[in-house]
Amino acid sequence: MAAPRRRPSPPVGVFQKSQPGQLPGGVSVEALLEATVSVPWERPVHVARLDFLRRVARPGERSVHIACGLDRLGFIDVAYGLTTILTDTDTASLDILSQQFRELEDRLGPLAGTVECRPLSVEALTAAAGFPPASVQHLTLQNLFNAHLHHASDYPRLLDPLLTVIAPGGSFFLTVSEASVLVRQAQARHIRLARMGEIQGYYDEDVALLQVMRSAE
Repeated sequence: MAAPRRRPSPPVGVFQKSQPGQLPGGVSVEALLEATVSVPWERPVHVARLDFLRRVARPGERSVHIACGLDRLGFIDVAYGLTTILTDTDTASLDILSQQFRELEDRLGPLAGTVECRPLSVEALTAAAGFPPASVQHLTLQNLFNAHLHHASDYPRLLDPLLTVIAPGGSFFLTVSEASVLVRQAQARHIRLARMGEIQGYYDEDVALLQVMRSAE
Protein backbone atom coordinates (compact mmCIF):
# COMPACT_ATOMS: atom_id res chain seq x y z
CA MET A 1 0.00 0.00 0.00
CA ALA A 2 1.18 3.54 -0.67
CA ALA A 3 2.52 5.41 2.34
CA PRO A 4 0.27 8.22 3.58
CA ARG A 5 1.55 11.73 3.21
CA ARG A 6 1.02 14.40 5.80
CA ARG A 7 -2.09 16.53 5.38
CA PRO A 8 -2.22 18.85 8.39
CA SER A 9 -5.15 21.12 7.50
CA PRO A 10 -8.76 20.20 8.37
CA PRO A 11 -11.32 18.69 5.98
CA VAL A 12 -13.25 21.02 3.73
CA GLY A 13 -16.99 21.23 3.22
CA VAL A 14 -19.73 20.53 5.74
CA PHE A 15 -17.89 17.89 7.76
CA GLN A 16 -15.84 20.15 9.99
CA LYS A 17 -15.91 18.62 13.44
CA SER A 18 -17.37 15.67 15.28
CA GLN A 19 -20.24 16.18 17.63
CA PRO A 20 -19.32 15.52 21.26
CA GLY A 21 -20.94 12.82 23.32
CA GLN A 22 -21.17 9.05 23.28
CA LEU A 23 -21.63 6.38 20.66
CA PRO A 24 -23.85 3.30 20.91
CA GLY A 25 -22.52 1.16 23.74
CA GLY A 26 -21.41 4.17 25.80
CA VAL A 27 -18.00 4.78 24.19
CA SER A 28 -17.11 8.47 24.16
CA VAL A 29 -16.26 10.07 20.82
CA GLU A 30 -13.02 11.53 22.14
CA ALA A 31 -11.86 8.22 23.60
CA LEU A 32 -12.55 6.50 20.28
CA LEU A 33 -10.60 9.11 18.32
CA GLU A 34 -7.68 8.94 20.72
CA ALA A 35 -7.61 5.16 20.35
CA THR A 36 -7.87 5.00 16.55
CA VAL A 37 -5.74 7.94 15.41
CA SER A 38 -2.04 7.13 15.30
CA VAL A 39 -0.73 10.28 13.57
CA PRO A 40 -2.20 13.82 13.63
CA TRP A 41 -3.22 13.97 9.97
CA GLU A 42 -5.52 10.95 10.42
CA ARG A 43 -7.79 12.71 12.89
CA PRO A 44 -9.72 14.95 10.43
CA VAL A 45 -10.55 11.91 8.30
CA HIS A 46 -11.70 9.89 11.33
CA VAL A 47 -13.82 12.82 12.51
CA ALA A 48 -15.34 13.20 9.04
CA ARG A 49 -16.02 9.48 8.84
CA LEU A 50 -17.99 9.54 12.08
CA ASP A 51 -19.94 12.62 11.04
CA PHE A 52 -20.71 11.00 7.67
CA LEU A 53 -22.00 7.85 9.36
CA ARG A 54 -24.25 9.97 11.55
CA ARG A 55 -25.84 11.31 8.36
CA VAL A 56 -26.20 8.16 6.28
CA ALA A 57 -25.89 5.05 8.50
CA ARG A 58 -27.89 3.16 11.09
CA PRO A 59 -26.47 0.67 13.60
CA GLY A 60 -26.69 -2.90 12.35
CA GLU A 61 -26.00 -2.06 8.71
CA ARG A 62 -23.14 -3.69 6.80
CA SER A 63 -19.98 -1.71 6.05
CA VAL A 64 -17.13 -3.04 3.88
CA HIS A 65 -13.67 -1.43 3.70
CA ILE A 66 -11.76 -2.40 0.56
CA ALA A 67 -7.96 -2.53 0.25
CA CYS A 68 -7.83 -1.20 3.81
CA GLY A 69 -4.19 -2.06 4.51
CA LEU A 70 -3.38 -1.01 8.08
CA ASP A 71 -5.97 1.76 8.17
CA ARG A 72 -7.98 1.71 11.40
CA LEU A 73 -10.75 3.85 9.97
CA GLY A 74 -13.06 0.82 9.99
CA PHE A 75 -12.92 0.75 13.79
CA ILE A 76 -15.02 3.94 13.70
CA ASP A 77 -17.74 1.93 11.94
CA VAL A 78 -17.63 -0.83 14.56
CA ALA A 79 -17.96 1.69 17.38
CA TYR A 80 -20.94 3.22 15.58
CA GLY A 81 -22.64 -0.17 15.64
CA LEU A 82 -22.11 -1.35 12.07
CA THR A 83 -21.35 -4.89 10.94
CA THR A 84 -17.91 -4.10 9.56
CA ILE A 85 -15.82 -6.22 7.17
CA LEU A 86 -12.22 -5.16 6.59
CA THR A 87 -10.82 -6.60 3.35
CA ASP A 88 -7.42 -6.70 1.71
CA THR A 89 -5.34 -9.17 -0.28
CA ASP A 90 -2.50 -8.81 2.25
CA THR A 91 -3.31 -11.24 5.06
CA ALA A 92 -0.45 -9.91 7.20
CA SER A 93 -2.12 -6.48 7.27
CA LEU A 94 -5.41 -8.06 8.27
CA ASP A 95 -3.70 -9.99 11.06
CA ILE A 96 -2.26 -6.74 12.41
CA LEU A 97 -5.68 -5.08 12.26
CA SER A 98 -7.22 -8.00 14.13
CA GLN A 99 -4.65 -7.62 16.89
CA GLN A 100 -5.14 -3.85 17.00
CA PHE A 101 -8.89 -4.31 17.28
CA ARG A 102 -8.48 -6.67 20.23
CA GLU A 103 -6.29 -4.05 21.88
CA LEU A 104 -8.92 -1.39 21.14
CA GLU A 105 -11.65 -3.39 22.88
CA ASP A 106 -9.33 -4.11 25.80
CA ARG A 107 -8.96 -0.35 26.13
CA LEU A 108 -12.54 0.80 25.49
CA GLY A 109 -14.60 -2.27 26.28
CA PRO A 110 -16.87 -4.15 23.84
CA LEU A 111 -17.98 -2.01 20.91
CA ALA A 112 -21.54 -1.84 19.61
CA GLY A 113 -20.82 -3.41 16.21
CA THR A 114 -18.85 -6.39 14.97
CA VAL A 115 -15.70 -6.69 12.88
CA GLU A 116 -14.43 -9.34 10.48
CA CYS A 117 -11.12 -9.33 8.61
CA ARG A 118 -11.54 -11.11 5.28
CA PRO A 119 -8.86 -11.70 2.59
CA LEU A 120 -10.71 -10.42 -0.46
CA SER A 121 -9.86 -8.44 -3.57
CA VAL A 122 -12.14 -5.84 -5.07
CA GLU A 123 -12.56 -8.08 -8.10
CA ALA A 124 -14.01 -10.79 -5.84
CA LEU A 125 -16.68 -8.64 -4.22
CA THR A 126 -19.39 -10.29 -6.31
CA ALA A 127 -17.90 -13.80 -6.19
CA ALA A 128 -18.90 -16.55 -3.76
CA ALA A 129 -16.46 -15.22 -1.15
CA GLY A 130 -17.90 -11.73 -1.50
CA PHE A 131 -21.41 -10.37 -1.07
CA PRO A 132 -24.85 -10.79 -2.67
CA PRO A 133 -26.21 -7.98 -4.83
CA ALA A 134 -27.51 -4.93 -2.93
CA SER A 135 -26.37 -6.34 0.44
CA VAL A 136 -23.78 -3.75 1.53
CA GLN A 137 -24.93 -0.40 2.89
CA HIS A 138 -21.53 1.33 3.08
CA LEU A 139 -18.37 0.92 0.98
CA THR A 140 -15.04 2.57 1.76
CA LEU A 141 -11.92 2.88 -0.42
CA GLN A 142 -9.03 5.25 0.07
CA ASN A 143 -6.02 3.63 -1.54
CA LEU A 144 -7.08 1.25 -4.31
CA PHE A 145 -5.73 3.40 -7.14
CA ASN A 146 -2.92 4.97 -5.13
CA ALA A 147 -1.42 1.56 -4.41
CA HIS A 148 -0.48 1.48 -8.13
CA LEU A 149 -1.23 -2.23 -8.42
CA HIS A 150 -3.52 -1.86 -11.43
CA HIS A 151 -3.36 -0.17 -14.80
CA ALA A 152 -5.68 2.80 -15.29
CA SER A 153 -7.51 0.93 -18.04
CA ASP A 154 -8.57 -1.64 -15.42
CA TYR A 155 -10.23 0.91 -13.12
CA PRO A 156 -13.78 0.68 -14.57
CA ARG A 157 -13.71 -3.13 -14.34
CA LEU A 158 -12.41 -2.97 -10.77
CA LEU A 159 -15.04 -0.55 -9.52
CA ASP A 160 -18.05 -1.98 -11.35
CA PRO A 161 -18.66 -4.70 -8.68
CA LEU A 162 -19.16 -1.94 -6.10
CA LEU A 163 -22.33 -0.91 -7.93
CA THR A 164 -23.60 -4.49 -7.77
CA VAL A 165 -23.15 -5.06 -4.04
CA ILE A 166 -24.19 -1.59 -2.82
CA ALA A 167 -27.72 -1.35 -1.45
CA PRO A 168 -30.23 1.37 -2.43
CA GLY A 169 -29.48 4.41 -0.30
CA GLY A 170 -25.99 3.09 0.44
CA SER A 171 -22.89 5.26 0.76
CA PHE A 172 -19.42 5.46 -0.74
CA PHE A 173 -16.37 6.97 1.04
CA LEU A 174 -13.59 6.97 -1.55
CA THR A 175 -10.91 9.08 -3.19
CA VAL A 176 -11.92 11.63 -5.79
CA SER A 177 -10.20 9.69 -8.59
CA GLU A 178 -12.06 6.53 -7.61
CA ALA A 179 -15.25 8.55 -7.38
CA SER A 180 -14.84 9.95 -10.89
CA VAL A 181 -14.61 6.44 -12.33
CA LEU A 182 -17.47 5.18 -10.17
CA VAL A 183 -19.77 8.02 -11.25
CA ARG A 184 -19.17 7.19 -14.92
CA GLN A 185 -19.88 3.51 -14.27
CA ALA A 186 -23.03 4.42 -12.36
CA GLN A 187 -24.29 6.56 -15.22
CA ALA A 188 -23.76 3.69 -17.64
CA ARG A 189 -25.85 1.47 -15.34
CA HIS A 190 -28.51 4.15 -14.75
CA ILE A 191 -27.67 4.38 -11.04
CA ARG A 192 -27.94 7.86 -9.56
CA LEU A 193 -25.32 9.00 -7.06
CA ALA A 194 -25.71 12.09 -4.89
CA ARG A 195 -22.54 13.95 -3.89
CA MET A 196 -22.68 14.44 -0.10
CA GLY A 197 -19.44 16.37 0.28
CA GLU A 198 -15.66 16.20 0.00
CA ILE A 199 -12.97 16.11 2.66
CA GLN A 200 -9.21 16.33 2.68
CA GLY A 201 -7.72 12.85 2.79
CA TYR A 202 -4.47 11.61 4.26
CA TYR A 203 -3.28 9.59 1.31
CA ASP A 204 -2.48 11.27 -2.00
CA GLU A 205 -5.83 12.94 -2.66
CA ASP A 206 -9.10 14.09 -1.20
CA VAL A 207 -12.07 11.90 -0.34
CA ALA A 208 -15.50 12.13 -1.96
CA LEU A 209 -18.68 11.24 -0.09
CA LEU A 210 -21.43 9.76 -2.26
CA GLN A 211 -24.82 8.20 -1.65
CA VAL A 212 -26.92 5.99 -3.92
CA MET A 213 -30.27 7.56 -4.69
CA ARG A 214 -33.27 5.33 -4.08
CA SER A 215 -35.59 4.80 -7.04
CA ALA A 216 -38.30 7.02 -5.52
CA GLU A 217 -35.90 9.95 -4.93
